[in-house]
Amino acid sequence: MVRRLSAALTTVVLILIGAGLAPPAHAQIVPTPAQACSATQSGSVVVTFAWPDTGGRWSRLHLSLFDNGFLDGTFLEAGPFPPGTDTFSWEGVLPGLPHFYRVEVWDGQGWRQHAQGAFVSALCDSPAGEPRGVLQLCSGAFPGRVLAVLAWAPGLGWPGQQWLDLSHVGPDFAPGTFIGTGPYPSAASALAWDGLYPGVRYWWRVNTLTGGQWYASAYGSFTTGLCEGRAPGAAPVDPGLVSLRERLRAEIAASGISATVAVTDLQTGESVDVGGDEVRLPACTINFFVLLSVVLDLQMDRYPEAEVGSLIAATVWSSNPHTARQLATWTGMGNLGAGVTKVNDLIRSLGLQRSLFDHPPAYMPSFSLYGVENALTANDMNRALTLLYQGQIVSPGWRDYLLAKLRGVKPGLNYLIPAGVSGGLVAHKNGFLSGSMGWIDNDAGIVEFDVGGVRRAYAISFFSQQTIGKYADIPLGQAISRLTWEYFWTKYRGW
Repeated sequence: MVRRLSAALTTVVLILIGAGLAPPAHAQIVPTPAQACSATQSGSVVVTFAWPDTGGRWSRLHLSLFDNGFLDGTFLEAGPFPPGTDTFSWEGVLPGLPHFYRVEVWDGQGWRQHAQGAFVSALCDSPAGEPRGVLQLCSGAFPGRVLAVLAWAPGLGWPGQQWLDLSHVGPDFAPGTFIGTGPYPSAASALAWDGLYPGVRYWWRVNTLTGGQWYASAYGSFTTGLCEGRAPGAAPVDPGLVSLRERLRAEIAASGISATVAVTDLQTGESVDVGGDEVRLPACTINFFVLLSVVLDLQMDRYPEAEVGSLIAATVWSSNPHTARQLATWTGMGNLGAGVTKVNDLIRSLGLQRSLFDHPPAYMPSFSLYGVENALTANDMNRALTLLYQGQIVSPGWRDYLLAKLRGVKPGLNYLIPAGVSGGLVAHKNGFLSGSMGWIDNDAGIVEFDVGGVRRAYAISFFSQQTIGKYADIPLGQAISRLTWEYFWTKYRGW
């Protein structure tokens, strides 16, 4: 039963999504995953997939940690299975993580792809679930409000009924300050909570009732976005912004360099991109999310700013991977692995589905979630920058703190976005790497400038890779930055 708490927690519509996120309604064959703790691999999960009859055809199963349409090299395959096979048990699934899966069926001419399903793998050494991420959508039932899909890793060590607690008051969950809803089965791992007010910070946790005793998870937190008007990444309506996109596209094409870019007007939320959803190797640019996680910790008073302020400055100044790794350990409360997981959970909570923080850049042997490369897209980066600027991740005070730190880049690294800006303030995080297939050179940040005493701003993310020749991308990156600066400066100056 759900009761009304206050105006900030509206009457809600709760939809239990079984043991995973609901697949699209048009799906023809989507397996149902059932989880159990592995009897052969300690701490890992065995997931048994069951699917309807394939009509006497061969089938195979794909499993991925990425919501990227099953790009080559990012998923595992089981099978092919002969006709009549309708179950498969997948051993050794990593615990506590979102997974995506699908079935393909041989139709006589090729493999036909069926719709994707998803679940969060369970925890086998814990009596309580753990929050893992929040996906926000604009509500279809409550105009202007938010539908939040809360995903967690269920605890299967001591199976029991699960309840979900939600509060807008704070993380203490004192009596009378939160809504508790349930019970739900022990394998449930996601819930859609509709009708939340926009621009409100919420805290949530999973409560598991086992053997007459309650086990509460650590809390998760998120701030609802704004569903009035255009959202970040919405299709542009400004003809000038569309024209800018085509000029950027022409610059990239003429350069012959593999580059992507995203540009967002932070006044309107309008955004354009060229290849903005392409997954890129981020190098140290992805350490932006480590910095963001640490600032979130500072806002929550988890440790003093004096302990990490110099590390933040050093990480930004020279794009220092060593101090970034130290910060990842700080945000993990002394544990690097916990820090990497926490940063990746932050990326997921922001709705960045194509990006991944697998390991600290330059320190993959120290800790790696999956043994794969880090991944980031220009659009994902701009969405994060937009949410930061709008005050939807940290408070305005801590946002300004982080932006000030991000302006402290040493002069020798200000050769991409800052080089194209004449008179604005540039808060940015660059990344550079020599890869096996060429040079990687990235830069992403927020540019601010004043017009008539009014602050204006835009976000820009530039990614280049597979470049033959060190720094060969610099003319392109500077041209893209200059064209973007000229567009916004002219637009808001009025001439």
